Amino acid sequence: MTYIDPQIRTNAERSGTPHAPEEVLAAWHALAEAVSRELQYAGLPSYVEFSNAPAERRTGACVGVSTTDSPAGGVYVSWNPSESLAETALSFMKPDRFDLLEPLIEHSVRVSSLMDEAINNVLLLAGFRTRNATELNDLSSGIHVAGRQPRQWYLAAILAEGVVGLIASIHACDPCEDDSSALVGISAEGKARLTGRGIRIAQDGLHSLAADDLQDHIRAVRRIAGAMHSQDMARRGFWKADRSLLELADELCLPPQEPSATTKSSRTSAQVLAAAYLALLGSLELADEDTIDTDDAVKITETWTGTLRRRLDDAPAEDRQELIRLFNEAAGEETDPAVKAFASGLPVAVGLAEEGN
Repeated sequence: MTYIDPQIRTNAERSGTPHAPEEVLAAWHALAEAVSRELQYAGLPSYVEFSNAPAERRTGACVGVSTTDSPAGGVYVSWNPSESLAETALSFMKPDRFDLLEPLIEHSVRVSSLMDEAINNVLLLAGFRTRNATELNDLSSGIHVAGRQPRQWYLAAILAEGVVGLIASIHACDPCEDDSSALVGISAEGKARLTGRGIRIAQDGLHSLAADDLQDHIRAVRRIAGAMHSQDMARRGFWKADRSLLELADELCLPPQEPSATTKSSRTSAQVLAAAYLALLGSLELADEDTIDTDDAVKITETWTGTLRRRLDDAPAEDRQELIRLFNEAAGEETDPAVKAFASGLPVAVGLAEEGN
């Protein structure tokens, strides 16, 4: 697909205002489509205004592409109020009725400002990098979208689910008293060995989170534990539901009195949870038969790594790549050679990355 007619491109270059290369324009239009889909997903009316098509004015978020080959080029989002509001405001700006003090003009400006703020917040939450359009061009309005970045809140949520799920599954694997011929399940001491390091990492990591991130982290852990408890209650009934899930949330959200010597400063929730998740999987992978039956360890591991993969099925590529980076970062901080070797191959082992990538 050609976005700029060759003759128009040649004329623009001669005039000193060249258009961006076609491959860049293709990337910008793909980004514009992604932005529009995200706004529609949030319930906002949105459409893409293509650079090679006649301009059209519709109510809602107009996502367009500035084709100029400069920092001001790229994807812009502006809000179009209803036709009646726009025409009413413009009627007071005609030469014979020019009146900037007219309240309806101020109302129109405030509506656009409020909608720009709402659009910006939705896009930030969805992982887009945005800025005020006036930072790039004094004559522009709305929001400039520079690209996409990983959704840290989403990664923290699915990692919290994995950490809580792994610990809860280990805790639920009880020895079977009816079978004395073989070890089935995990003893209390075995559970402590398997979960202790992951829990310590999660607790120590609370000291390294900024205040806002800490509150988001605690909310995510408590929400996950509460949701798991509710699901268990729906399956088994109120009295049989595993209330230890709620106690686990309290434990994971309670930092030790003093941070450990190995606690990193200025970490994110996703970093803390990735390290705890990796530690729990490593404990299961490297545990001996006296601690946990191999089949039990494999079942628990496959259940929760499978859940992680499913959560990423419809996620943007940026999320997957960031999760791989988080796991690689956590692996790089390991000091135990056996754990480090396991951790280094984790993204490939759980199906997040292919061999050699």
